[in-house]
Amino acid sequence: MNKRHLLLLSFSLLIGGILMLSSCAKKGSIAAAREHMTKKEYGFANENYRKVYSSTKKKDERIESANNAAFCYWKMNDMKNAESWYRKAIKVDPKNPENQYMLAKTLKNNGKYDEAIIEFKNYLKLSNEKATETQRLIDGCQNALKWKNDKTRYLVENVKGLNTRWEDFAPQFFKKDQLYFTSDREKGVSSTSYGWTTNSYTDLYTVTFKVDKKNPNNITYQLPTLVDKDKLNGKLNDGVVCFDSRFATIYITKCNYDNNMKGNFCRLYTSQLSGSEWSEPEPLPFSTDSFNCGQPSLSKDGSTLYFSSDMPGSIGGKDIWMVTKSGRGKTWGDPINLGPVINTEDDDMFPTITDDGTLYFASNGHVGLGGTDIYMSKGNATDWSDPINMKSPINSHGDDFAIIFGKDKESGYFSSNREGGKGQDDIYRFHMTPLVFTLSGVVKNAITKENMPNALVTLTSSSDTGKIVIKTDGAGSYKVVLKSKTDYELFASRAMFYDSKMEEQTTRGLEVSTDLIQNFELNSLGLETFTLRGILYDLDKANIRPDAAKVLDSLITVLNKYPTLKIELGSHTDCRADSIYNIGLSQRRADSAVAYLVKNGIDTLRLVSRGYGENVKDSLALHCNCEGPNERQEGLKCTEDEHQLNRRTTVKVLDVYWEKPRPVQLTPPANQKPQGRPTGRPAPAPRPTPGVRTQPRG
Repeated sequence: MNKRHLLLLSFSLLIGGILMLSSCAKKGSIAAAREHMTKKEYGFANENYRKVYSSTKKKDERIESANNAAFCYWKMNDMKNAESWYRKAIKVDPKNPENQYMLAKTLKNNGKYDEAIIEFKNYLKLSNEKATETQRLIDGCQNALKWKNDKTRYLVENVKGLNTRWEDFAPQFFKKDQLYFTSDREKGVSSTSYGWTTNSYTDLYTVTFKVDKKNPNNITYQLPTLVDKDKLNGKLNDGVVCFDSRFATIYITKCNYDNNMKGNFCRLYTSQLSGSEWSEPEPLPFSTDSFNCGQPSLSKDGSTLYFSSDMPGSIGGKDIWMVTKSGRGKTWGDPINLGPVINTEDDDMFPTITDDGTLYFASNGHVGLGGTDIYMSKGNATDWSDPINMKSPINSHGDDFAIIFGKDKESGYFSSNREGGKGQDDIYRFHMTPLVFTLSGVVKNAITKENMPNALVTLTSSSDTGKIVIKTDGAGSYKVVLKSKTDYELFASRAMFYDSKMEEQTTRGLEVSTDLIQNFELNSLGLETFTLRGILYDLDKANIRPDAAKVLDSLITVLNKYPTLKIELGSHTDCRADSIYNIGLSQRRADSAVAYLVKNGIDTLRLVSRGYGENVKDSLALHCNCEGPNERQEGLKCTEDEHQLNRRTTVKVLDVYWEKPRPVQLTPPANQKPQGRPTGRPAPAPRPTPGVRTQPRG
């Protein structure tokens, strides 16, 4: 957190005059290093301390130089060099627990979480002074290791067109096609260097962008330019702004504005836009020269301003405060601290209040992944929900801060000094991948556990009254896309099976794309082997009796309910008469049963008739075996009621998933003559072969 560290985080930065003391005359001097250190000119102090460390033979100067060179790198936010120098400091000053503690923090900020945990525990062996804070940092390391594989909807990219090798941060939308942001790049307003970082002072820049209508995530940026050189930008650190909803008023952070070095603090100013010119900035009344204020964010209605400050009443270094307009919106009231749920004993900064009242902010005091992380909370005044870490890739092991959102609430910008950037602090753009929810599963036979093709899965949702019906594929699987924030009820069904129980699924509360799983098992109705009794016949007759008609009517009901059922109607006789005659008689009985069903609307292709004669395997009175030399004698052993039971038609299921074949239309060639008999005269029916009856038939 370099220049923003000055402008927005560490605030009490510009102690002394604008013109730096010449460091050339005192390079390598312990006195010069100490003087720069006193003025918080960490860049110049670091340069001197490193030279003293390399050249001095005095142990105390070597210890001081190692400790402070490491500290300067930390304040300059150069964590790689800070890690290296804290290791040197531990070697020359091993009994200093602060060095052990700071080494662990730099390791955490460098993403070396496992090593950081070890070094934090080593610190606790030396000192218990920061036990609570150390445990929080250990928790942050452990969360980082746990969260690294978590799925998120965010895609993050470095906005290379805006970034330089210096610090570029804190963008804000201006009108429809512009951004204002803060940068300490070269060729700004001031020609002098800022001692904290040795970079230039920060200035406010603007850039125009164009969004591709076909691909909203394809954005081109023009070259950034200074906002102005007279009003909003001065010779010292300026930047980090917000606007009202009409973009007519700007709130800006300015440090020691107009070279006024009285209090050496940063303050909040406001300016009005007239045409294309900003008016002379005026300080807000609650932002005085006695403490630091900065990083403003204005509510949608313009009545409440959120900002960061170390004013009296702060819990930690920098806290987030709010102030509301009073007196019919003409004056600002007294600032209110957001309280201990948001603010910690460390720094809580860069508030952003969205249109729906959600607060986003950066903090290094809550459990986080690195230096400062971005958090979100809902509430108002001093009543807020526990902050939620936005995790990776929004947060990293570096410093992540100053997030803003576009109108779609799913895209925007933030700032970070993470690895892989173009400069020190860079501006990043993020957008959310669309949420995609699917539901998939398999339907199985509950008994055989086989997958069931052509089963139906029916869904009803809480968002509409319609139904969604999906048929399982050849593998018994299904998949359907669901709506977000919706509750569903669903069940599976298939002909000849009982419906499954009703299941529930929901997409409410899901923040990442998810494939929900719901499998089903169906139990058979048992119709594959059902027995239908009561289709009986008179002796030596094949006509359908009234009592048999009632049974066939019930069969018609079943066939209409299950239109994919194909059955066989098998008929039998008693054992009287010879078996060959009985085969024919039973076939006529089966045909008459089929004819009755067809007459009542059942497709003939679903019906098969078969005569079994007096087949003993299907006999209901097995002891009535009349075949053989004692046929008549054996037959006389059965009563007429038993003979009646054998004069019957039974039903057997042939297929529970029958489908009617599609008709095939054949067109004969133009020159082909019709085959067979001339049309108009039916073919004669075959004549039955006469037989001689010698005894009663079955």
